[in-house]
Amino acid sequence: MVPDSLSDRYLNDKCLKILLVADPQILGNTFDTKLYWPLANLDSDWHLSKTYRKALQHTTPDVILFLGDLMDEGSVASAVQYDEYYARFANIFPQPKASTSMIYIAGDNDIGGEGRDLISEETVQRFRQYFSEQPTWVLEHKAKFFNINRFTRSMPPAEDFNSDPDSYSIFLSHASLLKNADLFAEKAIDAFHPHVIFSAHDHVSKMVVTHRNDLFRAVDPISLNTDRNKRHEISSFNLVDLRYQQKLLEIMVPTCSYRMGVMKIGYGYAVLDGDELRYTVLWTSQRFYQLAVYSLMIIPLKLLCGQIWCAIFKRYWCCCKSRNRNYLPLHVS
Repeated sequence: MVPDSLSDRYLNDKCLKILLVADPQILGNTFDTKLYWPLANLDSDWHLSKTYRKALQHTTPDVILFLGDLMDEGSVASAVQYDEYYARFANIFPQPKASTSMIYIAGDNDIGGEGRDLISEETVQRFRQYFSEQPTWVLEHKAKFFNINRFTRSMPPAEDFNSDPDSYSIFLSHASLLKNADLFAEKAIDAFHPHVIFSAHDHVSKMVVTHRNDLFRAVDPISLNTDRNKRHEISSFNLVDLRYQQKLLEIMVPTCSYRMGVMKIGYGYAVLDGDELRYTVLWTSQRFYQLAVYSLMIIPLKLLCGQIWCAIFKRYWCCCKSRNRNYLPLHVS
């Protein structure tokens, strides 16, 4: 799952290892009304839990960043439902060690903000209460994480600006800031001068590098680690050089849930080693292919069970039993 060069070569006390979890969107009990929804929820939870634990095993991160859309129905859930969803989420994504920092930001599925799902103060406060969401998180002499929310148009106060020369400014935003940048994104960038931006929302792995003066110019994100022969490549960025060149870097992390309608799913993994940021994607198994194979295996099994059933109960009520028929000659008058 993790390239050996990233998991072994660069691990030392000075490194900051970051695991990025985007759009898990654990399923709720309201939107999906099909008869099999309990089985679908169970399988989705199992797959998320299995892949998350595998990612922890390979990376042993110092920080785990959850980039929003933690629940599929968080913004519309009742108090009872929210308690249930939160318990499931905590069971799927536990804190591996007491020393591991867990950072959560909200997405539109958590608090509203997209389409007719309006944001309310109640949903915002509820998310903050359950997930201890903060404007900023500080790791002394390593990094400072800024919570930039494009849906609520909120950012930390100006006095939170990072003045530690040994610490890097990292933006966390559920929605992309550089793709279709607006005045809000410009204000946040000018206030806190990020070295790198991590975002999610689009469910795909992409990257944007643009000059500060071209912020409002249309930009097409570049696919990252998606080509078959580049899936496990490690991208390396010198954050000091980017700052000197006045370039902005945004990394869009793919979803880790197979229920989001994309085939390529996984976790982001970044290592901050001095001035170098190294990043790759930990691609996970494509669950839809597995489920398709299971379905093909079930078909002959069902046919076999049907044959056995008919063989046992044929005499009594099997509709496919043979019948004696007397075909009388047709009389012609």
